[in-house]
Amino acid sequence: MGRAGLPIAVAVGCALIAIFYLVPGPSHPFVGEDPTGSHLKHALLFFGLAGLSLIWARFAANAKAK
Repeated sequence: MGRAGLPIAVAVGCALIAIFYLVPGPSHPFVGEDPTGSHLKHALLFFGLAGLSLIWARFAANAKAK
């Protein structure tokens, strides 16, 4: 896997957190109004971070070793 291991792990973690924020029921941290509801904005944020991490992995895989 090489240099792309960390970004892929970050992408998977962000995707799992995004799915967690989509599921209503459990208490979600850092949410003020309804901590047990579904939070689309938080989920979209973490899906976006997962996408950026995959872009990071793509660049890291192509980087030349110094």
